[in-house]
Amino acid sequence: MLKLAKNRISSWAIVGAVIFMIIQVISNLYLPNLTADIVNNGVAKGDVNYIWQTGIKMIAFALISIVASIGNVFLAARSSQKLGQNLRSDVYAKVINYSHDEMDKVGTSSLITRTTNDVTQIQNVWMMILRMMIMAPIMLVGASFLAYQKNQTLTGVFLISIPLLALFILLIMRSAVPLFKAMQQKPIILT
Repeated sequence: MLKLAKNRISSWAIVGAVIFMIIQVISNLYLPNLTADIVNNGVAKGDVNYIWQTGIKMIAFALISIVASIGNVFLAARSSQKLGQNLRSDVYAKVINYSHDEMDKVGTSSLITRTTNDVTQIQNVWMMILRMMIMAPIMLVGASFLAYQKNQTLTGVFLISIPLLALFILLIMRSAVPLFKAMQQKPIILT
């Protein structure tokens, strides 16, 4: 079912969501540098003009981040909704040709679940991929680069903590995915 729909997902929306996410992450990662500049070059030296100029830059980068975040959410939601629409159309096209015996075998309640709950779950996962799962690696690379620029020894913290975090996430996923699959395969009991 997903194979049929994935060919019709708008690739421009995916590319746009990724570009907006990159802009958002870069803006967010640059803000702490501006804060450090205000403290080091403005407050420490008593340069009020520098504080104002850097503060205006911070506002500009915050606005860029907000606009990029809105663009990412809009395009990710659009792509997710299009995927759901395509999946529901594919399910409908398949079910409309079922015979009475096939309908009895599958069951109306199961078909309703497949076209509502299951498709919604796939939409939510797709939205999460375009929001959080893209953001994490971009943030990791950007933060590692900035940490290395500021202090090479600080980068060692990333080199130790990231593999530990990845291992922890892997362990959680290994236990969660089978439970999710088991829940999806349980029959629906109507009372």
